[in-house]
Amino acid sequence: MFQPSLIIPPHLKRTYLIARVFLYGFFITGASLFLVQTFFPTLAFSFNFRTPNSSKNSLLDPHSDKNIPATNGKIAQNDALITTASAAGEFSLANISFSLEKKSVLPNTLEATLSRSYRSFFLPTGVPLTNFPEESLYKVDDTYYALRDSILYPFVSDNAYLSRFPDALAKIENSDFLTTYPISEDWIGYRIGSLVSFADGVFLIVSETEMRPFGSPEVLLALGYRFEDVRPASEEEIGIYKRGRIILPGTEHPDGTLLLDTDTDTYYLIENGSKHPLESGDYRDFIISKQIPIVVSSKASEEKVRCTLEPGLLGQSFSCQTPVISLHSGFGNDFQITLEKGDTDIDINTLQVSFESSKSRQNMLLILSKIKQRLLSRFGINQ
Repeated sequence: MFQPSLIIPPHLKRTYLIARVFLYGFFITGASLFLVQTFFPTLAFSFNFRTPNSSKNSLLDPHSDKNIPATNGKIAQNDALITTASAAGEFSLANISFSLEKKSVLPNTLEATLSRSYRSFFLPTGVPLTNFPEESLYKVDDTYYALRDSILYPFVSDNAYLSRFPDALAKIENSDFLTTYPISEDWIGYRIGSLVSFADGVFLIVSETEMRPFGSPEVLLALGYRFEDVRPASEEEIGIYKRGRIILPGTEHPDGTLLLDTDTDTYYLIENGSKHPLESGDYRDFIISKQIPIVVSSKASEEKVRCTLEPGLLGQSFSCQTPVISLHSGFGNDFQITLEKGDTDIDINTLQVSFESSKSRQNMLLILSKIKQRLLSRFGINQ
């Protein structure tokens, strides 16, 4: 019969058994904490106002309630500082804290407010849109043109033109028409806000000259887009654009993005820093035919949670926490954090916000999905 190589003296067996129980308990506890933290992590975000251009800053676009950049951390009395943290999943608790500059006055009152939607839906509401953008459009020998400032700009392809306008809006001309105006060497591409694919990925057209790749399929879906909207593009069509930064969670939707508020059945089109209601008519019908709208909810975006920031042991630090269970996912993953109702001017050094994940089946499946995607990407397997 097998005998252990180490013989435990009888008088030490009780101590040995107790030590084994503690050792097993230590490993079981450690493994349990690791699994809990893996499946239900606490997501932390921060911004250092002394180094506003640092890539380590994960809170997005600090600005005042008047939409003035506030990357210096200064908040005037009765003004507000607004920033965004992008986090997918369901969360139970949010912790907000900040530290002031040494010379900053200490506030007696300051409140943190959180709401959840997409950054684009938090934009101010602009004037309603009813008609197609004004363009002088022509078709000559199967090529579409737009006349801008007495110069003819050719569309790079039929698909590019048809992403912007119906064929019927282009006036048919013969080849002699091309001698009437100079022809630009620059091409017009897809409608801004379009999703296109090429050999090495999926891209979002964000301007007339720039496209940006998505960091992952998860980012595309987290921003509310659908793969059904992705149009295959040719090398010629892609070649007119420069490639911009990778799209990451929290990126604001560009101009041309279509939103649908399911609470009011209102369609919005993002343009020039505002969301514009799309009135019923040919233009709205055309846009709807080109893009599945990103679903939003005015009721969900208006849901707010609050807490009052209290001073910590160190006089220059303040913090508070609030439940965020009522701020559900499904209508956007961008948390808008507002610091407001201050009774004096303050100068913030660093701001931190963290979210504790709810211990739910949905969050566990979300993490498992991310692990699966990373493993597939690691081994070069496409789903």
